[in-house]
Amino acid sequence: MNRSWALGISSVVAFFFLTGCTPAVSTQQLQAGANQKETVAKTIEQMEKDTSAQSEMWHWLNLGRLYQSNKQYEKSIEAFGKAEAILDEYESRAEVSMRNVGAGMGSLLFSKGAETYYGKGYERTLMHTLNGLNYAMLGNFEGATVEMRKMEKRQEFWLKESEEKLSETQKKKEEVKGNPNTDQIPAGYSMGEMLQDPDVRAMANNYQDAFSYALSAVVSRISNDTQYSEISQKRAVALSPEASVVFAPSKQKAAPDTVDVYVVTFTGQAPVQSIDKIRFPLPSLNYYTVLDLPSLKHPKDDISYVNIYSPLMGESASPRLLKTDKMAYKTLKDELPLEIMKSVVRATTKGVVAKQASDHGGLLGGLAASILMDVTSSAMEQSYRNWEMLPNSGYLSKVSAKKGDTVIVKLGGQEFGVQVPQETKNGSLILVSYLSSQNVEVDHVEY
Repeated sequence: MNRSWALGISSVVAFFFLTGCTPAVSTQQLQAGANQKETVAKTIEQMEKDTSAQSEMWHWLNLGRLYQSNKQYEKSIEAFGKAEAILDEYESRAEVSMRNVGAGMGSLLFSKGAETYYGKGYERTLMHTLNGLNYAMLGNFEGATVEMRKMEKRQEFWLKESEEKLSETQKKKEEVKGNPNTDQIPAGYSMGEMLQDPDVRAMANNYQDAFSYALSAVVSRISNDTQYSEISQKRAVALSPEASVVFAPSKQKAAPDTVDVYVVTFTGQAPVQSIDKIRFPLPSLNYYTVLDLPSLKHPKDDISYVNIYSPLMGESASPRLLKTDKMAYKTLKDELPLEIMKSVVRATTKGVVAKQASDHGGLLGGLAASILMDVTSSAMEQSYRNWEMLPNSGYLSKVSAKKGDTVIVKLGGQEFGVQVPQETKNGSLILVSYLSSQNVEVDHVEY
């Protein structure tokens, strides 16, 4: 009877976690589909039909990015709106009691992969940045400015959430036997070297980027919100002095047929989440446990430079103002003590469950419970996703050009020309979406 009880409980737990946890379009399928122009439409169609993932924020973020790269800006706005609604609902629940955020410590979860994804601070920021660009490409610069204001507002909750997580980490550390050292990077952790990168260590924070603020300054200036444009410009330059070239006065004399051309270039795909399994010591208890810690793979299909040529100004390098990989590493570095603590709690919980199963069901019951929990963990890790289609790099430039001139964007050994229409009033905004060398889309809008 006791043995049946243990096996039955373990089976129910495994079934609960396994049901519906694997999305129809995997990370590998998504990346393969985005790699070629010819396969993007099919990938989008598959994701639209994937009902198993429509409650996930990452699903809508990835779909929004694919729509944008495919010049389907209205659909992209709708997809980002779905992602925003999921995040708003989470933040509303957490706002009632910030202790709900600490509930994510996972003391009752068997796997890191069981956690619900709500985006990191930089992903939440960039959700609004990319959506603002959608509005801009539709010629709605007022709508773009609204999105950039929402981008800034979103950061306030991330700060409160981060503070609560740090507080909860300390509380949990005091409760766990063995007082594990969560401040040191564990030996054998695949992210150890990247987290010690000088650029990562020098970053001001893990959620603000110069690209978002520079774009905010540009679109708000076009929409005649001068005050907000100036504020955004100062923040962009404070985050990266390279942003100053975007706002530098033109060296060419103003002429009736000369306009400003802004060039936005997105390249590559951001680091994909994965899970590391490493042995971790608990010295005071004289034993090791196995931790499942989040890790990040290398960015995919990124390039090292973007140059812009205009007949009036010649060729110049476009500054890389968005470095998503560095922001991801910075976030992981800041949250590593929390992640180690959560993993210790999970490992302890699994040990307790296995011990209870063994006490009630004998050796076979304990073994069966351990196997089922391992199977459950592996299955849940298949749905451990993030915003895989998020651009890894963002470049922003301003050049002067005459109406009728062709501005050339050079990147990854390829060149793409865009002619400035004769009927342009004040300027032009060019968007280059580089998902891979085989999938590059170029679009422009005049203002």
